Amino acid sequence: MARTNPLIPLVDIQQQQQPGNTSSYQLITLGTITGGTPYAGTDYANLFALECLLQDTDGSAVYQMTGTVASPSWSTIGSGAAGATGYTGYTGYTGPTGYTGPDGADSLVTGPTGPTGYTGADGVASDTGATGYTGPTGSTGYTGYTGDSGADSTVTGPTGPTGYTGYTGDSGADSTVTGPTGYTGPLGITIVANEIVTTVGGSSVENFSAGDFASVVASDTVWVQLVDNGANNVSVLSAVTNAGSIDITFSADPSSDTIVNVLVLTP
Repeated sequence: MARTNPLIPLVDIQQQQQPGNTSSYQLITLGTITGGTPYAGTDYANLFALECLLQDTDGSAVYQMTGTVASPSWSTIGSGAAGATGYTGYTGYTGPTGYTGPDGADSLVTGPTGPTGYTGADGVASDTGATGYTGPTGSTGYTGYTGDSGADSTVTGPTGPTGYTGYTGDSGADSTVTGPTGYTGPLGITIVANEIVTTVGGSSVENFSAGDFASVVASDTVWVQLVDNGANNVSVLSAVTNAGSIDITFSADPSSDTIVNVLVLTP
């Protein structure tokens, strides 16, 4: 009589065997299955023996376990066409639904639990079938003959002649006349400083020596334009170049808000 395991409900177990004398479980060696490919993977460890056979009752294939006991996998070793589906009989008449009485009051008493049924003894393990004969390996054909390589030539062909160098014409006579020297124009003007600066105040004479003003020499020329005459409403009276600075004289103390544009040139 076939047996089932709730972990693999689609399998009817036909035969099992104990893997060792001390094993507490048996492995399935033969059975049938419905619904296609058998169970595989580590979730079904210790259920199927190596080379276990499962026949699909739908007639589509016979499966052999080719994985491991810890992680079964399957290969198809035989398949055939499924037979025609038989005639399905008509569905019988469904009678009227009977009257459902009112629900009774819920019982407050839980009945006793019945005893656990007896587990039958394991069947005798059958012998493992013999392994089929493996045919001989065919012979390997011989490798074809490789012809001899031709001998390397020891003769280098002659080098062709080098063509002659063309004739170089005569150089003309050197001229003995030197042309006149061209006119040299006047020297340009160099801008030493071109700054818009703000006064710091404290005196009517303001000295500027920072930045480009440090390059000024006493012979340079300075121009000053008043951009903003400040709160004291001053005017520019004079500007003088020094060695490394310029002095601008205002009509009064320019304070810290008078702005001038200063241009210093070297003629």
